[in-house]
Parts: sequence; C-alpha cells; structure tokens
Amino acid sequence: MPFGLPPWRETGLAALPAGLAVAFLLLVGHLTPFAFAGALAVGLLGAVLVALGRQREFEALRAWLEGLAEGRRLLPPDAAGPLASEGLVRPVLGLAREGRRLRRLSGSQERILLTLIESLPDPVLLVDAGETVLQANEAARRGFGVPDGRPPLGRFLRDPGLLAAVRAALEAGEASQLAFSPPTDRLKQFAARVAPTVLADGGKGALILLREETEQVMIERMRSDFVANASHEIRTPLASLTGFIETLRGPARNDPEARESFLALMAEETARLDRLVNGLLSLSRIELAAIAPPEGRCGVEAVVETVLARLRPVAEAAGVDLRHEPAGDLPDAAADADQIHQLLLNLVDNAIKYGGKEVAVTAGFVARAPGDSGPLAGRPALCVAVSDGGPGIAREHLPRLTERFYRVDKHRSREKGGTGLGLAIVKHIVRRHRGHLAITSAPGRGSRFAVLLPLAPG
Repeated sequence: MPFGLPPWRETGLAALPAGLAVAFLLLVGHLTPFAFAGALAVGLLGAVLVALGRQREFEALRAWLEGLAEGRRLLPPDAAGPLASEGLVRPVLGLAREGRRLRRLSGSQERILLTLIESLPDPVLLVDAGETVLQANEAARRGFGVPDGRPPLGRFLRDPGLLAAVRAALEAGEASQLAFSPPTDRLKQFAARVAPTVLADGGKGALILLREETEQVMIERMRSDFVANASHEIRTPLASLTGFIETLRGPARNDPEARESFLALMAEETARLDRLVNGLLSLSRIELAAIAPPEGRCGVEAVVETVLARLRPVAEAAGVDLRHEPAGDLPDAAADADQIHQLLLNLVDNAIKYGGKEVAVTAGFVARAPGDSGPLAGRPALCVAVSDGGPGIAREHLPRLTERFYRVDKHRSREKGGTGLGLAIVKHIVRRHRGHLAITSAPGRGSRFAVLLPLAPG
C-alpha cells in the first residue's frame, strides 16, 4: 500500500477488490440489487476501519521518525503493526543510533575546537559575509575590546588594510597576510593572517588570526640601534686618538707643551673607550647568566654602605650631598652581591652626575609588592631606592631609559663621561634576579629609581 495516502484514497483502494467482486456476482445474477447494496456498504465500512487503523499507524510512525530526527529517545510504535512486517524498526533504530553517535562526535569536536581557540594567546575572530563578528576568543575580547553579541568588525578594527583583506577573503576567496597598528595605539604592531572559510550554514566567512609583534619589532629596532650606537660610540674616541697621533707625528712633533696637552686628551679618550668596552663586556656577561637566577644571599644594607663609601669622594668633588639612613636589621636578599654592588654603583653614580645637589639612598622591607611588580607582585621583598632632587625626566623618555646607549641629553652625558649603558646593565641585573625596577620622575621634581629584590629563603 502506498505510504501516507489521504484517508479517502486509502479507503477507496482498500474497498476496491471487494467492490469488484460483489459487482461481478451481481452481473452473473448471484446477488440481488438489495444484497449488492448491503455487501457494498459492509465492504466500504470495513475498508474505512482498515484505512483509519493504517493511518493511525502511519501517524505514529511519522511522530517516531520526527522524534528520532530531533535526537529524542522514543520507543518504536507497536511492533505488531505494519512496521514489524515491513521490517522498518530495526534499520531505523540503527540509523538513529548512528545519527546520535555522529552528533555526539560532532559536538565533542566542536567543543574541543572552541576550547582550543579560546585558550590561544593570540586574538582569533570569525566573521560572516556581512563582516559581522560571529566568534571572538578571550584574547580578542581583551586586546581589542570586542563587545558581546555580534558587533560589526569595523567598530573596533578600523584599519583600512585589514578590512580590505577581509573583503578580499569574503568576495574572492583570497588569503592574505599584512601588518598593521591599531588606531587606538600606534605603538603596537600586529601581524594579521586573513583566510576564507565556510560557515556551519554553508555561507562564506573569514577567519582572522592576529599576533602582536610589538616586542619583536622593538627588539629589531634596539638591535639596529645598538649596532649603530656602538659603532658611533667606539668610532668617536678612535677618531680623536687618530687625530692626536697624526698631530703628534706632524706639527706637534717638537712641541713639548702641545705634546703634554695631547697626551692628556688621549688618556681621556682611552679611558672613555675603556669604560665603553668594559660596559659592553659587563652587559654581555649579565645577559649570558640571565637564565640562571642567583643562588647566593646578599645583605643589601652592607652593599649600600660599601657603594656609598666608594662614591662619597666623587659626590663631594661634585658638590652633591649624599645621604643615607640605615634601615636596621633587614632580611637577606636572594641575590648576587657583586651584581647588586654594580647595580647600586650605576644608580648612585648616575644620580651624582645628573641628579642635582642632593641624593638619598634608602633600603627597606616591603611586606607586599605592588601589583605591577612583575614576578614579585603580592610577595614580600626588599626595596632599594635612589632618589635625587635634580631637574627630572620628561614622561616620554621614561620607557626608553633602560635601552642601550639611550640618553636624554647626549651632549651632557658625554661631558659627564657616561656610556649610555648604566641603566641597561641595571635592567638586566634586575631581570636576572627576578626583581622589578620602577622609575618615577617628572620635570622639576627629581627622579626615583627603586629596585625590588626577592627575599632569600629561610
């Protein structure tokens, strides 16, 4: 019997054989018209009852199949009905089980994929053909302020090059790579990869993978600056020495007074070159040891007193009041005493040279380091600070003070005998000790260089 016919058609088809038989008996004279009408009525009534029963069974079958398609676990209809005879239950149940297994597998894979994307440290965004953000992981929400819902991509990523790459992926199916800086922070640099993709509904989409390269770009720039600055810093005293030698060999050959003057200048340039080379070698040694934190103990107060005793004559010659109030009994720091000596020597020497007429050195215990103290945040630490009452440093210079050869006033630095490496050495010593360097300064208000160091165990 055809599946799912309307009731009147099923009734007609069910009654047709009986009706034809009764009509044949009427034609051959075995039935009277009255008997023919009664037999036909009985046949139609039976056909109606059979058709209604079949229709109920088919409705039950339809409801069962629809429930299975929606993933619901339903008992099959009465096995005594036509389903059992037509052998539909077993294969349909097998298909339903396979469908549930595939749905579970698909759901599990989707959850794993979403978890992986969400845990990626780099921003990832998925947009549809209308450039609406369908998904954004935590890094994208945090780094670019992607709001909840489905915002337009151009609301928070307004770089023309990136938007053009997204349109090329959506319209032409072209993958592309580019670099851009967010309009809100031009100091940051991102590398973007845009690739076309197919969405779950079969529509076109684009996957945007972003990676911040600010640090790499800065490292490359610092490397380039280092080579240029080191070459310049070394070439300048060498050029002076070459000129003095040529003069002594030529015009000043027989001039004792000029010879003494040139020899004094040559000694200064040689000392400057020696300081530069020693600074570079010291910085190189510190960088090589950076991966191995110090294992020794250091009494910070004793190191401070040693450094001040060494530099007090220098401060007196420069007319600088060097002050220090002992903090009393302090716990030891987990530190290399020689490197802490070098660190304090650089900080105090800089303060004497550039920090005005008063320099104060303090050491103390910090029960809980501030939240911006890197690896020491929230932990007890020792703080050593060098403060001065000098002219201060403008805000734009503060982030670059610890770069190699960076100087706020190059001319004054060279006059004072600076190499531009002192604070770079301080930064790398602090980094090796898993500490933190905080620099606060403002024009006309002096400067403060504070170093936090971890406590020694025990």
